[in-house]
Amino acid sequence: MIRWPERRRSRVLLGTLMVVAMGVGLVLIAYLTPLMSVRGTDVRDNGSIPADEILRVAAVPSGTPLLQVDTRAVAQRVATIPSVESARVQRSYPSSLTITVVERVPVVIVNNGDDVHVLDKSGVAFLDYDRTQGVPPEVLKLPVLVTPNPGPADPTTRETIAAVAGLPESLARQVIRVTATSPVDIEFTLSEKRTVVWGDSDRGAEKARTLTHLLTRKATMYNVASPEFPAYR
Repeated sequence: MIRWPERRRSRVLLGTLMVVAMGVGLVLIAYLTPLMSVRGTDVRDNGSIPADEILRVAAVPSGTPLLQVDTRAVAQRVATIPSVESARVQRSYPSSLTITVVERVPVVIVNNGDDVHVLDKSGVAFLDYDRTQGVPPEVLKLPVLVTPNPGPADPTTRETIAAVAGLPESLARQVIRVTATSPVDIEFTLSEKRTVVWGDSDRGAEKARTLTHLLTRKATMYNVASPEFPAYR
Protein backbone atom coordinates (compact mmCIF):
# COMPACT_ATOMS: atom_id res chain seq x y z
CA MET A 1 0.00 0.00 0.00
CA ILE A 2 1.30 3.48 -1.06
CA ARG A 3 1.46 5.88 1.80
CA TRP A 4 0.09 9.43 1.57
CA PRO A 5 3.48 11.23 1.43
CA GLU A 6 4.53 8.89 -1.38
CA ARG A 7 1.27 9.58 -3.28
CA ARG A 8 1.82 13.30 -2.86
CA ARG A 9 5.38 13.07 -4.17
CA SER A 10 4.16 11.06 -7.14
CA ARG A 11 1.50 13.64 -7.98
CA VAL A 12 4.02 16.47 -7.69
CA LEU A 13 6.45 14.60 -9.94
CA LEU A 14 3.70 13.85 -12.46
CA GLY A 15 2.59 17.50 -12.44
CA THR A 16 6.14 18.67 -12.96
CA LEU A 17 6.65 16.28 -15.87
CA MET A 18 3.41 17.49 -17.45
CA VAL A 19 4.48 21.14 -17.15
CA VAL A 20 7.87 20.35 -18.68
CA ALA A 21 6.24 18.39 -21.48
CA MET A 22 3.86 21.25 -22.21
CA GLY A 23 6.77 23.71 -22.26
CA VAL A 24 8.75 21.54 -24.65
CA GLY A 25 5.66 21.13 -26.80
CA LEU A 26 5.09 24.87 -26.99
CA VAL A 27 8.72 25.46 -27.93
CA LEU A 28 8.51 22.82 -30.66
CA ILE A 29 5.30 24.33 -31.96
CA ALA A 30 6.88 27.79 -32.04
CA TYR A 31 10.08 26.49 -33.67
CA LEU A 32 8.66 24.07 -36.22
CA THR A 33 5.28 25.44 -37.19
CA PRO A 34 4.07 28.72 -38.72
CA LEU A 35 2.00 29.49 -35.61
CA MET A 36 4.59 32.10 -34.49
CA SER A 37 6.20 32.99 -37.79
CA VAL A 38 7.34 36.18 -39.50
CA ARG A 39 4.36 37.98 -41.00
CA GLY A 40 5.86 41.46 -41.03
CA THR A 41 9.12 43.35 -40.47
CA ASP A 42 9.34 46.85 -39.00
CA VAL A 43 12.33 48.97 -40.08
CA ARG A 44 13.27 51.80 -37.74
CA ASP A 45 15.59 54.83 -37.75
CA ASN A 46 16.33 54.66 -41.47
CA GLY A 47 16.49 58.08 -43.10
CA SER A 48 18.28 57.99 -46.43
CA ILE A 49 18.15 54.22 -46.89
CA PRO A 50 14.84 52.91 -48.31
CA ALA A 51 13.13 50.32 -46.12
CA ASP A 52 12.70 48.10 -49.20
CA GLU A 53 16.48 47.91 -49.62
CA ILE A 54 16.97 46.96 -45.97
CA LEU A 55 14.30 44.26 -46.22
CA ARG A 56 15.84 42.90 -49.41
CA VAL A 57 19.29 42.61 -47.82
CA ALA A 58 17.85 41.20 -44.58
CA ALA A 59 16.42 38.36 -46.68
CA VAL A 60 14.03 36.88 -44.12
CA PRO A 61 11.27 34.95 -45.94
CA SER A 62 7.74 35.58 -44.75
CA GLY A 63 6.45 32.58 -42.84
CA THR A 64 9.78 31.68 -41.24
CA PRO A 65 9.21 30.65 -37.60
CA LEU A 66 10.54 33.43 -35.38
CA LEU A 67 12.73 31.08 -33.36
CA GLN A 68 14.45 29.95 -36.54
CA VAL A 69 15.49 33.48 -37.48
CA ASP A 70 19.19 34.05 -36.77
CA THR A 71 18.90 37.68 -35.68
CA ARG A 72 22.67 38.15 -35.52
CA ALA A 73 23.15 36.93 -39.08
CA VAL A 74 20.33 39.18 -40.30
CA ALA A 75 21.92 42.19 -38.57
CA GLN A 76 25.27 41.37 -40.16
CA ARG A 77 23.67 41.25 -43.60
CA VAL A 78 21.96 44.61 -43.10
CA ALA A 79 25.27 46.10 -41.90
CA THR A 80 26.81 45.31 -45.31
CA ILE A 81 24.77 48.18 -46.78
CA PRO A 82 27.44 50.90 -47.21
CA SER A 83 25.37 53.64 -45.53
CA VAL A 84 24.62 51.48 -42.46
CA GLU A 85 27.00 51.86 -39.53
CA SER A 86 25.31 49.18 -37.43
CA ALA A 87 22.06 47.22 -37.21
CA ARG A 88 20.07 45.43 -34.53
CA VAL A 89 17.39 42.80 -35.13
CA GLN A 90 14.83 41.79 -32.52
CA ARG A 91 11.98 39.29 -32.49
CA SER A 92 8.63 40.92 -31.79
CA TYR A 93 6.19 38.22 -30.73
CA PRO A 94 3.95 36.82 -31.89
CA SER A 95 4.73 37.36 -35.57
CA SER A 96 7.16 40.13 -36.56
CA LEU A 97 10.76 41.33 -36.60
CA THR A 98 12.12 44.78 -35.79
CA ILE A 99 15.23 46.00 -37.60
CA THR A 100 16.82 49.13 -36.13
CA VAL A 101 19.64 50.75 -38.08
CA VAL A 102 22.22 53.42 -37.33
CA GLU A 103 23.09 55.26 -40.51
CA ARG A 104 26.51 56.68 -41.28
CA VAL A 105 26.67 60.47 -41.06
CA PRO A 106 28.72 62.28 -43.74
CA VAL A 107 31.49 64.47 -42.31
CA VAL A 108 33.98 65.22 -45.09
CA ILE A 109 34.64 64.45 -48.74
CA VAL A 110 37.81 63.36 -50.50
CA ASN A 111 38.46 64.34 -54.11
CA ASN A 112 40.27 61.89 -56.36
CA GLY A 113 40.17 63.22 -59.88
CA ASP A 114 36.52 63.14 -60.96
CA ASP A 115 35.65 60.82 -58.07
CA VAL A 116 34.16 62.23 -54.87
CA HIS A 117 34.20 59.97 -51.80
CA VAL A 118 32.06 60.73 -48.73
CA LEU A 119 33.59 59.74 -45.38
CA ASP A 120 31.88 59.28 -42.03
CA LYS A 121 33.26 60.01 -38.55
CA SER A 122 35.36 56.82 -38.66
CA GLY A 123 36.94 57.68 -41.98
CA VAL A 124 34.93 55.05 -43.85
CA ALA A 125 34.10 56.00 -47.45
CA PHE A 126 30.50 54.92 -47.81
CA LEU A 127 29.27 56.97 -50.76
CA ASP A 128 30.97 57.62 -54.10
CA TYR A 129 30.07 60.06 -56.86
CA ASP A 130 31.40 60.90 -60.31
CA ARG A 131 31.63 64.65 -60.95
CA THR A 132 30.91 64.08 -64.64
CA GLN A 133 27.60 62.49 -63.63
CA GLY A 134 26.74 65.13 -61.04
CA VAL A 135 27.16 65.38 -57.28
CA PRO A 136 24.33 66.36 -54.89
CA PRO A 137 24.70 69.98 -53.66
CA GLU A 138 24.55 68.90 -50.01
CA VAL A 139 27.59 66.69 -50.59
CA LEU A 140 29.60 69.50 -52.18
CA LYS A 141 28.93 71.62 -49.07
CA LEU A 142 30.95 69.19 -46.92
CA PRO A 143 34.57 70.14 -46.08
CA VAL A 144 37.20 68.70 -48.41
CA LEU A 145 39.67 66.48 -46.54
CA VAL A 146 43.31 66.66 -47.67
CA THR A 147 45.66 64.15 -46.00
CA PRO A 148 48.44 61.92 -47.40
CA ASN A 149 46.58 58.63 -46.90
CA PRO A 150 42.87 59.15 -46.22
CA GLY A 151 41.10 56.12 -44.78
CA PRO A 152 39.80 54.54 -41.54
CA ALA A 153 43.17 52.94 -40.70
CA ASP A 154 45.09 56.22 -40.98
CA PRO A 155 45.64 58.03 -37.62
CA THR A 156 45.84 61.42 -39.34
CA THR A 157 42.49 60.85 -41.03
CA ARG A 158 40.83 59.77 -37.79
CA GLU A 159 42.14 62.75 -35.79
CA THR A 160 41.28 65.23 -38.52
CA ILE A 161 37.73 63.96 -38.95
CA ALA A 162 37.28 63.94 -35.16
CA ALA A 163 38.22 67.61 -35.12
CA VAL A 164 35.70 68.42 -37.86
CA ALA A 165 32.93 66.30 -36.35
CA GLY A 166 33.31 68.06 -33.00
CA LEU A 167 32.76 71.55 -34.38
CA PRO A 168 29.54 73.38 -33.49
CA GLU A 169 27.27 73.99 -36.44
CA SER A 170 28.05 77.72 -36.48
CA LEU A 171 31.69 76.93 -37.23
CA ALA A 172 31.25 73.75 -39.24
CA ARG A 173 29.28 75.48 -41.97
CA GLN A 174 32.19 77.91 -42.52
CA VAL A 175 34.80 75.17 -43.10
CA ILE A 176 35.64 74.65 -46.76
CA ARG A 177 38.74 72.49 -46.44
CA VAL A 178 40.59 70.64 -43.70
CA THR A 179 44.25 69.79 -44.21
CA ALA A 180 46.62 67.70 -42.12
CA THR A 181 50.06 66.16 -42.63
CA SER A 182 49.99 64.48 -39.20
CA PRO A 183 47.54 63.95 -36.32
CA VAL A 184 48.85 67.11 -34.59
CA ASP A 185 49.01 69.38 -37.63
CA ILE A 186 45.37 70.10 -38.50
CA GLU A 187 44.36 73.26 -40.32
CA PHE A 188 40.96 74.55 -41.44
CA THR A 189 40.32 76.76 -44.42
CA LEU A 190 37.24 78.89 -43.82
CA SER A 191 35.21 81.00 -46.17
CA GLU A 192 36.66 84.38 -47.11
CA LYS A 193 40.14 82.82 -47.41
CA ARG A 194 40.70 82.53 -43.66
CA THR A 195 43.00 79.87 -42.17
CA VAL A 196 42.74 78.28 -38.73
CA VAL A 197 45.67 76.48 -37.12
CA TRP A 198 43.90 73.84 -35.00
CA GLY A 199 46.73 71.51 -33.95
CA ASP A 200 45.41 68.14 -32.73
CA SER A 201 41.82 67.07 -32.03
CA ASP A 202 42.12 67.45 -28.24
CA ARG A 203 40.26 70.20 -26.34
CA GLY A 204 37.96 70.75 -29.29
CA ALA A 205 35.25 72.50 -27.28
CA GLU A 206 37.76 75.01 -25.83
CA LYS A 207 39.27 75.67 -29.24
CA ALA A 208 35.83 76.18 -30.77
CA ARG A 209 34.84 78.73 -28.10
CA THR A 210 38.13 80.57 -28.53
CA LEU A 211 37.85 80.57 -32.31
CA THR A 212 34.28 81.86 -32.19
CA HIS A 213 35.53 84.81 -30.16
CA LEU A 214 38.54 85.40 -32.43
CA LEU A 215 36.44 85.42 -35.58
CA THR A 216 34.93 88.70 -34.42
CA ARG A 217 38.36 90.17 -35.22
CA LYS A 218 39.16 90.71 -38.89
CA ALA A 219 42.17 88.59 -39.86
CA THR A 220 43.36 86.00 -42.35
CA MET A 221 44.98 83.55 -39.90
CA TYR A 222 43.79 82.35 -36.49
CA ASN A 223 45.76 80.03 -34.22
CA VAL A 224 43.91 78.12 -31.49
CA ALA A 225 46.27 75.14 -31.20
CA SER A 226 46.77 76.32 -27.60
CA PRO A 227 43.37 77.83 -26.78
CA GLU A 228 44.69 79.59 -23.67
CA PHE A 229 47.23 81.44 -25.86
CA PRO A 230 45.37 82.18 -29.13
CA ALA A 231 46.74 84.39 -31.87
CA TYR A 232 45.60 86.00 -35.09
CA ARG A 233 46.96 88.22 -37.79
